Amino acid sequence: MVPKEPFIGWPFGKRAREAAKTRIRDLIQQERQRARIHIQFIRQTEPAASRDRIARLIVDRWSTVAAVEGGLTGAFGLIGVPLNLLLVAYFQLALVVSVAEAYEVGLEGADGEDAILSVIGRAHGVEDVVRASPRVLGELAKAIAIRHGLGTLGRLVPLAASPISAKLNQRDMGRIGGEALRRFGGVIQVQ
Repeated sequence: MVPKEPFIGWPFGKRAREAAKTRIRDLIQQERQRARIHIQFIRQTEPAASRDRIARLIVDRWSTVAAVEGGLTGAFGLIGVPLNLLLVAYFQLALVVSVAEAYEVGLEGADGEDAILSVIGRAHGVEDVVRASPRVLGELAKAIAIRHGLGTLGRLVPLAASPISAKLNQRDMGRIGGEALRRFGGVIQVQ
């Protein structure tokens, strides 16, 4: 019989870390499946589309989704902030996975997770922190919250917050998309 790990250090113990990794890996695999379907749909509508074109379409579509979501959750004021942060984090992960799939970059195992977190971390300006810290997701969440600080204050006034939140989400998704394009496709955007 294998001895159970003590609850010392819970929820940051070994079992919690393994469970979190498993769930992230499962989420990445699910997103890869969805991305393949999305890419297949794009190829049906634009058979001559290059990988760069497909990746750019994916970035544009996820940015639009994030902007609409930001507008909707921003309309709820302060109540919508946690939901917005959760959805934007998911959208960012899905965007990076989709761009990697467009370039046929494998995201298996720990290397795939590191690649995704590196892209998201770099876009939020915390790449070095991500590489150096075992609290990767905590640091990313902190950076995202700091970046959205202005939007959070703006959410106190729902009518003004909705377009602000939409624009911030769209801008952040564009930044994440740009990093994913650079990482997986070697695409450099001139703005």
